[in-house]
Amino acid sequence: MKNYVITGALLLFLTAASLFLPVRVLKWQDEQRTGKSEIEEVQEVVLKEQISMTLSEKLKLRNQETVNALTLVNGKNYNKDTIEDQIRKQIGILADQDILIDFDTESMKIREAVVTFYVDMEDSERSIMFWQGYVETPEYEVTFFLDDETGKIVSFAQYAAWPVVDYAGAVTGISRDMSMEIEEQKELARRWAEYLGCEMKASSTGWYGIGPGAEEELFQKEIDMLISKGYNYEEAGLKVALAWGVSVDRQVLRVVFEDNGDTIQYTLGITESLFQMDVNI
Repeated sequence: MKNYVITGALLLFLTAASLFLPVRVLKWQDEQRTGKSEIEEVQEVVLKEQISMTLSEKLKLRNQETVNALTLVNGKNYNKDTIEDQIRKQIGILADQDILIDFDTESMKIREAVVTFYVDMEDSERSIMFWQGYVETPEYEVTFFLDDETGKIVSFAQYAAWPVVDYAGAVTGISRDMSMEIEEQKELARRWAEYLGCEMKASSTGWYGIGPGAEEELFQKEIDMLISKGYNYEEAGLKVALAWGVSVDRQVLRVVFEDNGDTIQYTLGITESLFQMDVNI
């Protein structure tokens, strides 16, 4: 009988041990991990001496699939203490050369400026730094990309400010009309090319919402088909735009700049409340 009691007690002890041992082991493992970091393998990036890149190459790099982007505190040539002066200088140049429309730099406030480092994951010699931010006046807001290497703004959008309503419900500020004829837009594009240090080689008009390339070619083919049936260009363009659901009041100017043997295509779009100079890659 005594042997049975001893055997039963031993089994009970072993059972209890089997229940509590895993908990103790897990607790010990947790204690050992406290204050330690987990290491995960990632693709290694080795930064090499950076190669010189044209503006066209920089703009293409910013949008390519193999690029990795990292937000930094400071750039190479400009930092958080010096970038505001450079922004004011470049916005001032664009305003003085009438590239920005009716823009008052005296009342301008800088609201944001953040620098991003872009590196090609397949070729780390190819990297760029662009500052992105926006400034505002009582009438307009301007968003922009600024190249840390050259200090120049490489693309921007100017928005008319929304109407301001006071507590009595009265409108105290009205959005300004930024509309512009195509020939005026071409002259503005030439000034933009000169600012960038490029040469304007070609220009063409397009419809807002129709992207360059295959979509635009198909759109134009339908216009040409209607012209062959006796419609003039304006009538044909209007009919195709309506059929495609495209705004008939919003056309864009596409310009091609030459930059050290390479080309850049910008789209210049102007409406009553938006002026945008953006890159087509």
